[in-house]
Parts: sequence; structure tokens; C-alpha cells
Amino acid sequence: MTTDGWKATVAQRSSDLLGSALWDEVRTARHSDCAPLAAAARKLLEAQDQTHALVADILVGKSPADRVGRCLVELLRNYATKIPIPGEQIFEVSARALRIMGIYRCTVAGELNRCECLADLVQAVGKDKLKEVISIGLDDWADKIPRPAVDRP
Repeated sequence: MTTDGWKATVAQRSSDLLGSALWDEVRTARHSDCAPLAAAARKLLEAQDQTHALVADILVGKSPADRVGRCLVELLRNYATKIPIPGEQIFEVSARALRIMGIYRCTVAGELNRCECLADLVQAVGKDKLKEVISIGLDDWADKIPRPAVDRP
């Protein structure tokens, strides 16, 4: 999974996304673990869940006092959490991108066995789909992640 070609692709996509100056700082920073990237990815996914919870709160309103009303409210709340929210895919794509950058950092540092980003990604998708998800994540960088205004060589 973490071949030289993979590392080169991640480095290039990260540089394209962040700008070469910022990526060089990230890549060469003394701290080799991915904990800040893993935490940021988790927060993005929590924000996605909170967005769904907000939609559910708006849809449901106050919970009625009677049992039947509460059952209907729970049904509505469950339904609301499944409503696609425009732009929500960017939360997952961005979290995956951060995790891939973290896996890269841990690979380069020889710390893959302690990589929080890898552990979180395996927990989210399973070992059998890991390689596929990482490949998709690299493609998503190129296609879906908005790029801030950064330096270009």
C-alpha cells in the first residue's frame, strides 16, 4: 500500500492542495506523528454529524409529551439524519485527505504501526477496502476538494 509511487503521489497531491511552501513545512516538521491530522479529520466528521442533527432539530421541533408523538418524532429525527445535505460530501473527502496525509507522514517516519490516521481509516472502512478507499481519496483530492489560494511555482 505505501509504495514509493504511492508516497510520491501523496506528496504531489498534498503539495498541489496546500501549496509547495506549506506542504514542505508539513513534510519536514520535526513531529512525525499524525495526531493533529487525525484529530482534525475526526472533527470534520463530527461537524457533518452535527449538521445532520441540526437539520433534525429544525424538522422535528419540540418533542410532544404523548408516546405516539414521541415515536413519530424519533422516526422524523432518524429520517432527517439521512437527508443529503448539499456539500456534505466535502466533510468526508476532506477527512479522508487529512488521513491520507497523516498516513504518509507516519510511513515516512517509520511509524505506521502507531498511525492514528491509518487506525481511524481502517475502523471507518475496514481492512478489506482500505487500499480502494485510499485510491479513491487520492482521486477525490484532484476532483472535489476546494483549493485555497496558495503559492504556485
